[in-house]
Amino acid sequence: MFYKFKILLLLFLFTPIAYSFAQGELQTEREPDKYNVNAYGIKLNTNGYGLYYAFSHRINYRLRNFFEAEYNYQKSPKEIKVINPYFDANSLRKFVFGKTHTVHNIKIGYGYNKMVFEKRDENSISIHLTGSFGAILGISKPIYYEIVDSVKYSNNYLVPYTSYYKIDINFQNNPTDILGKAPFKYGLNEIKLHPGIYAKFGLQFDFSQDVMKTKTLETGVILDSFFIPVEIMAGHESNLFLNLYLAYHFGKKYDSSLNREYRRDQRRENRGY
Repeated sequence: MFYKFKILLLLFLFTPIAYSFAQGELQTEREPDKYNVNAYGIKLNTNGYGLYYAFSHRINYRLRNFFEAEYNYQKSPKEIKVINPYFDANSLRKFVFGKTHTVHNIKIGYGYNKMVFEKRDENSISIHLTGSFGAILGISKPIYYEIVDSVKYSNNYLVPYTSYYKIDINFQNNPTDILGKAPFKYGLNEIKLHPGIYAKFGLQFDFSQDVMKTKTLETGVILDSFFIPVEIMAGHESNLFLNLYLAYHFGKKYDSSLNREYRRDQRRENRGY
């Protein structure tokens, strides 16, 4: 995961440089004095990945506030997928040895976005500082594994007899005892909630050439703090998770001084209805 993050970070750094060499005509069109933005995006974190939505409101020329919502799948940097080589390959499934829980989280927050460098040319970029904070809800579900109880030989193959258990690293300390993860239904009645708070700070580059649209790359750091510890790998519980992130957002601006019916009629007219 960290290797993928480094590749995307290089692309992130290269994009603003490419746009800076592509500066052209002066930007003459401007956005409305009052506008809102609906933005959607995807995120890559050093501990997973996720989806993003934000509603942004313009306060003044350089400052906006926004409400955001995120979904993230949370992983551990210690995760390594393995496969048991001692049994029939048709019945084997990849698994992470030592992983005890799958963890997802949902975030709802409020923040500010301040433009520190504006677009001066048609193909240039604007640079923004962004920060937000809010509530986070972690959702953890224990993982059950198909674990070998005994084996016998049949037609020159090892045939395993198995049961479904949660892993106990003190007893199941050998990955060759595991065939793979159990069906998803196991552990559903043991789901736990982990409420908490988070804070995020980042740097954003908007490279959209249409003043009524937004296309941004954002990178920064996130601190997640859970009131109830979260365990992903056996023996590694934690309340705090500090991560880097890289995100791509896209969205549209609309004139907030116009009523909803008028904006709807404009969209229909543009589509040729």
